[in-house]
Amino acid sequence: MYLVHLRLRAPAGAPELPEGLEDALRAAEPAVELVIRHERPDAAPVLGFYLRAPDLDTAERLAATAWYLAVRDRPAVHAWTLLKAEVPLLLIDEPA
Repeated sequence: MYLVHLRLRAPAGAPELPEGLEDALRAAEPAVELVIRHERPDAAPVLGFYLRAPDLDTAERLAATAWYLAVRDRPAVHAWTLLKAEVPLLLIDEPA
């Protein structure tokens, strides 16, 4: 299981991602288990994908593919831009 972040750019005047997008993303790619949106007023929106994949490269590709397939059928999202699909680096403190 991988966590992949899709970093997005909103079109001018679009305050937030359309409702129901998470369901469309899960339907577009069977490997996707869960999609969580992260929206903040001071940062570009991020979609977090938990998905099954054999390796990191495949996980990133599957998340991007789910985006493009879901957007194809949702005109309200056509103007949004996918900037990156990447597994985030998680820093974990070592126990003392």
